[in-house]
Amino acid sequence: MSTLHLINRSPFSTSILQELADAVSEGDHVLLIEDGVYAASGTTSRVLPEDIELWALEEDCTSRGVTPTSDTVGTLGMAGFVALTASTDRTVSWF
Repeated sequence: MSTLHLINRSPFSTSILQELADAVSEGDHVLLIEDGVYAASGTTSRVLPEDIELWALEEDCTSRGVTPTSDTVGTLGMAGFVALTASTDRTVSWF
């Protein structure tokens, strides 16, 4: 069963990524949204296992001036967000 994990909080003000690293399973996806996209601009995102697909929402990156600096973080637009939601078995919001 694949899960889409939505992260909307900055990794710099919380330990959310470390908590997430303990909860994800192979085949899961993580989508950084809102202030969560700040994790895409540094090495913070690498606390997650290598087999976890990590994405950042393009619109939120643009509005916050964030450019993903790692080739391990993909970007998705809103259509990609919808497609990713439809392709996973469940969605968990880490708010």
